[in-house]
Amino acid sequence: MKAKKNTPVRWSNEEVRLLKKLFPKGKAGEIASQLGRSVNAVRMKAHKLGLRKPNQYPVWSKKELNVLKKLYPRRTAEEIADRIGRPVQAVRKKIFKSGLKRRRH
Repeated sequence: MKAKKNTPVRWSNEEVRLLKKLFPKGKAGEIASQLGRSVNAVRMKAHKLGLRKPNQYPVWSKKELNVLKKLYPRRTAEEIADRIGRPVQAVRKKIFKSGLKRRRH
């Protein structure tokens, strides 16, 4: 006997409306439970609709960027994060996106 393939179930207008309302501040797992859909289905539909979570941190200021560029070759991401008051992962991401490289000795 063949296994049943996953067949996509169309999203109703009401489900889409609810997803648009809940997604920006809600957790995908909770929304999935409420809609009777998988977490993956909720995330994929949100992506297709262009829904995003609001940024938790403000745009980097010129002062923060200057501190990052000044300190990065000599200091760790952890030290820089502590200095400017940003999460370490945010500092690492900004280092990568800015194309900053450690100098080779």
